[in-house]
Amino acid sequence: MFRKVTAIIAVLLICSFITSYLVTTQAYAASDKDLVSIDMRNVDIRDVLSAIAVNMNKKIIYASDPMNVDFSIQDAEPKTALEYLLKTYGLDYLEDGNILLIGTTDDLSRYFYDKMSLTRFGLQYVASDVISSQISQLGIPVRTITLEANKKAIWVYGLPQGLGMVSDLIAMIDKPENAAAEQTSVPAGELLLTPVTLKYINGYQMNEIIGQMGLKTGIVLDSNPMTLWVYGDSKSISKIQEIQKKIDISDNSKKTNIILTTVKLNYLTVDEVMPILYEMASGVNVINFERRYQTFWLYGTQESINQAVDIVKKFDVIENASDNIFFVHKLRNITAKELKSRFDKLDLPGVGIDYMDYPEFSKNVIVHCPADYKIFVVSHIRSLDVQTEKIKVPVDFSNVAAGMSRLTERRKLLSQLTGIPETSFIISSNVSRNDDPLYIMYLEETPENISKVKDYITYIDNALTNGLSN
Repeated sequence: MFRKVTAIIAVLLICSFITSYLVTTQAYAASDKDLVSIDMRNVDIRDVLSAIAVNMNKKIIYASDPMNVDFSIQDAEPKTALEYLLKTYGLDYLEDGNILLIGTTDDLSRYFYDKMSLTRFGLQYVASDVISSQISQLGIPVRTITLEANKKAIWVYGLPQGLGMVSDLIAMIDKPENAAAEQTSVPAGELLLTPVTLKYINGYQMNEIIGQMGLKTGIVLDSNPMTLWVYGDSKSISKIQEIQKKIDISDNSKKTNIILTTVKLNYLTVDEVMPILYEMASGVNVINFERRYQTFWLYGTQESINQAVDIVKKFDVIENASDNIFFVHKLRNITAKELKSRFDKLDLPGVGIDYMDYPEFSKNVIVHCPADYKIFVVSHIRSLDVQTEKIKVPVDFSNVAAGMSRLTERRKLLSQLTGIPETSFIISSNVSRNDDPLYIMYLEETPENISKVKDYITYIDNALTNGLSN
């Protein structure tokens, strides 16, 4: 039998040498970065393996049945390309010096059984039969041995990759809280090893995210990277599933790094801050849990997260640590800047109106007042949120010969930005007192809209400023 296996290996090794010369036109390595790009369709998997092996300086022995595959990868490290290929087609490998032994787990076990080992794992808190049942549920390719007389040890026989998965599983489950569950006769259904099936992000990304949020991480099997196995009670599982709904979305499918930022409040609570973020922070998602009154997480683009953090910092100050409430009010007719100007003249004690960037254009204001003042304050805001009668006021000019055409183009832009019809803007003929040309554009609108147009003109002429009120 040994001679037969040796002969098979020798034949396969020779094949690998031959095929390595057949695919050099299909793959190339970016020598400056040691990256490989491969695009091969309907070819023998041994050809693909040989193309990768050339760039790894390894010899490959393929020990399973030949099959044709499609494989494409761009600018990847050779080892990454190899692992991606093997995961795609359910294969595994062993490394022996300069040789990679590749095949299914069963084939590797059959032909290279000398690479398998029997390993003892000591347990502190949970019984060996619990670990054994979870290994079976996960489908980890190993064999287990348990003894009735010794529940604090389990023997596992398998390849190094399988033993590594078992080690991760034990680290996740063999915890004091799980021992307490056994000793207090917690029903078996209370602690669950649950698969979280992902669609757009992989299990490794999901595992990293829940770890950042202070939750117990799970394990991911190389054979199925789109499933994360987590262990815990129904509440902890529900939290992870809640995170999955917000993170496992199509927008994240092509991201290798999902930005997650922890925000810890000093004076306000999450319930006070959330309505403000929902109204004023665009492009950012908020995750929070019950009983975490002053901690939540933001994810999105770095720009949107930075904007949300700035909003939080503006309001999470000691002056706002009181029984007062915050709420966002959306105006209908006037801008946030105009509303604040009018409201401040009322000088109401204990009531504050604020806004974020670009109040000259925004219609959202943040109101801070005692809870029993809310109806009273909203009534005042609605009374002030009205436009006055139209007037005619010059808003722009040009003192060049082509001034009329330039003002015509500026009128188009202002109409697009403000929504005010072009017909409300009137451009005069040359009204200069001397030989230099002077063209005036005036606007027939309400004082609020005239003020808004003037702000836009100032902003157009100084487009790199971050709002006029800063």
